[in-house]
Amino acid sequence: MKMKRWLSCTLALAMLLGLMGCGGTSDEAPNDGSGSSEDEIVINYPTFQIGTNTAAPVVEELVSRFNEEYAGQYRIEVEEIPGDANYADRIQVQISSGKLPPVVYGGGYSLLDLALEADLVVDLTDVVNEDPEWASMYENDAWQAANCRDGKIYASSNEGQLIGYFYNKELFDQAGIQPATTWNEFFDNCDKLLAAGITPLAMDTADGAWVSMLLMGAMVATSGDEGLEFMNTKYPTDYNIEPVVNAVAEMQKWYQNYTTLDAVGGAYENAANNFFSGNVAMICNGPWMIGDFSDTSKTPDGFDQNVGVAAYPGNFVYDAPIEGMFVTKQDDPALEEAAIAMVKFFTSPESQQLALEMQGMVPAAASVEITDTATTNFPLLGEFLNIASECTVRSNTFTGNMVPGLQDLFSAELPNLANGTYTPEQFCQILTDFAAANAVS
Repeated sequence: MKMKRWLSCTLALAMLLGLMGCGGTSDEAPNDGSGSSEDEIVINYPTFQIGTNTAAPVVEELVSRFNEEYAGQYRIEVEEIPGDANYADRIQVQISSGKLPPVVYGGGYSLLDLALEADLVVDLTDVVNEDPEWASMYENDAWQAANCRDGKIYASSNEGQLIGYFYNKELFDQAGIQPATTWNEFFDNCDKLLAAGITPLAMDTADGAWVSMLLMGAMVATSGDEGLEFMNTKYPTDYNIEPVVNAVAEMQKWYQNYTTLDAVGGAYENAANNFFSGNVAMICNGPWMIGDFSDTSKTPDGFDQNVGVAAYPGNFVYDAPIEGMFVTKQDDPALEEAAIAMVKFFTSPESQQLALEMQGMVPAAASVEITDTATTNFPLLGEFLNIASECTVRSNTFTGNMVPGLQDLFSAELPNLANGTYTPEQFCQILTDFAAANAVS
């Protein structure tokens, strides 16, 4: 009862002192690990990996397992944020405010560097090095590049980023084509698909234009030494180079000739639905999408049997760990400890194995075995891994290396490229101006 009068407060204090004098004990139960909800530390976890997102089933399962294992001690409460661009915007605003949720998934948005610049990230070096299994994951150079800065460990990855493209076998057969090994063959395939009345490409512009960006970036990476160096450069500031301008020019043609009407203004979900429904012949994405092909809530029964996978022309695949989860500084040290436990749990070899076998997600750690269970559950995964093992050209994604904030601008300005308002050169100048003005040292 809320006491409103000082007399009542005085009486309550007297009663409390009386109880203490009689040897009374607190009503609070001891924290023996089975404690009540009052004893639990709650970790608020905002995420876009919900609903139809390909990683949603894995995240849901990991949250459930974590909450069960740490029942009475820690509990994750998921805060759903629809759309990865909305998520990135939300975290960037919170970074500016100086107050972040305990755990942040960095993904491909350079959130770790933004948070580090604001001095909001917990150094994980000591806690990782105390655990040999956890520390062994950082022996990989690419893992270090994604999660370490200046010799210190700040984040931990749970998935790799090995990406090719998927195609509809039936539509390819109708057009009489096979996956191309050169870009000339690729666009010849697109023309043959059009001639057969088939839309070649799933594309998008919203939420970072993930699908469109992958195809365009592959052209940059396979254009020669300059393009490949650019694709492996963190935070480039000059987009006015020939490989990028040429690839942007090709992308402009794709929007105008090779994709669906809803590509301009559409997000990943639009592109994915067009592929699932057989409206387009090809979509660029990673193995985490494979589980969706057999999900009858998203695709027709047997659709997975009609999907093939390929590397990009020029013997290229994307290959880079996704920036992992990091712990942020909190007023309560116990909350930071809870967040560390969550990051360790979510990025453990066991959790990576779960994601592999449950959704076909490629592990970030080389030590995680590609099991027979995974390739049995997802035969297309085994096929793709064999194809990828033969690829000699690899890089990060085009937007994965962008300075913070540029991905949003890239996405926002793509409709103006698609409709011809901008020339490829003008579009690349817009990217260059922003990158130069927001350069990261």
